[in-house]
Amino acid sequence: MLEDLRRTQGHVASDIENDVKEGYLPSSLLFSGPRGSSRLTGALELAFNLTSEDGNYPYLRSSQIVYLMQRDMRMETEAALSLFQRQRNDRFRMFLIKTVRKTLLQYHVSIAPLYEGKKSGVKLSAKDERGDTLFSNAQAVDAIILSLEDGCDFKEQSVDAIVSELRARMNNDFFTLGKRSIGATIDEIRAVQDWLEEGISEKCLILEDPESLTEGAKNSMLKLLEEPPEHCHIILLSSQPARLLPTILSRVRKYNFPALSEKAISSLIGEELAIYGSYSSFDSFFFEEGSADEDKNTLDEAVSLYFRALVDGRMLTPDEEENLFAAVEHLNCYAYFRERLIGEMMKAFQSVKDQRKIKRAWKILTDAMIKADAYNMNKKLAFDAALRESCYGE
Repeated sequence: MLEDLRRTQGHVASDIENDVKEGYLPSSLLFSGPRGSSRLTGALELAFNLTSEDGNYPYLRSSQIVYLMQRDMRMETEAALSLFQRQRNDRFRMFLIKTVRKTLLQYHVSIAPLYEGKKSGVKLSAKDERGDTLFSNAQAVDAIILSLEDGCDFKEQSVDAIVSELRARMNNDFFTLGKRSIGATIDEIRAVQDWLEEGISEKCLILEDPESLTEGAKNSMLKLLEEPPEHCHIILLSSQPARLLPTILSRVRKYNFPALSEKAISSLIGEELAIYGSYSSFDSFFFEEGSADEDKNTLDEAVSLYFRALVDGRMLTPDEEENLFAAVEHLNCYAYFRERLIGEMMKAFQSVKDQRKIKRAWKILTDAMIKADAYNMNKKLAFDAALRESCYGE
């Protein structure tokens, strides 16, 4: 039933399968765990089974599942595009299909009226003055992905044309639904609730990082959990369940997803994509496989510059700060930037005799990131706050 989840979280898969078999699976579930712990894999695989659409699971194609996402899919999507363009085979065709469909699952009919007429910002030619709307652009992306389900001739020219059009259409607005930040809104939750209450077919809502919602959206979610419609399941994905209200926690069954080891991550990537290496996280794999050498060098320089400034207690010059964060923003890799900084500190612990500066920098960065996660702070402001603390003790 949950074969994909079983490869990384065997105990969790068994617990869920037993609850389904015994008829104990409630309508509201909470999958809690850190980034990259297979929460989304489990949620999608379970959702396709509950809605009896498991035949469509390999393509993540569904009208009965809506995914209100919080994660930034840009780096993963660029890796899928780059690998498909380089390798040109069925393995990477399927990887691209599933990766893009994750984002397309948020383009659900239930919330379409909220975005009616809103432009996508995509113009494929100088003559295209009007441009597509968000949902018509998403439909065009879905049409390309749907055609890939039937196969591909894998000729270089054909693949290049597909990748080029997808890159043109999948701009920032495509991933964020044109919003200033990723995350479900109060209107989206209400619209999805109305849809869940229609008809008698099985439906599923996957809602990510509910702890980061606005107060209004949290209240709407709580109301949904208090009176869940029949014939539906709600799966919450949380990386920080301690931030959730007790009233929310009391209405869900919690399944804990432990962090995956580097060995487990690397093994899964090898099984799925026949790419064998040592990857500390999925983000590291996505960045290394989806980025040009120039971008890798840019990130190396950004990590080195910030690390030295943090350890030495030196503020960056305005130009340094602007260039550094512009680069990280352009590469869509704040999470990986953070991971690389931690890696630099761990290496420094092993090579530097006087570790006082390293320990101080580690504590400052860790405290700043904990605060940023707790209050859903802007990532740039969080890194800037850590530098100021290191320099001025503020």
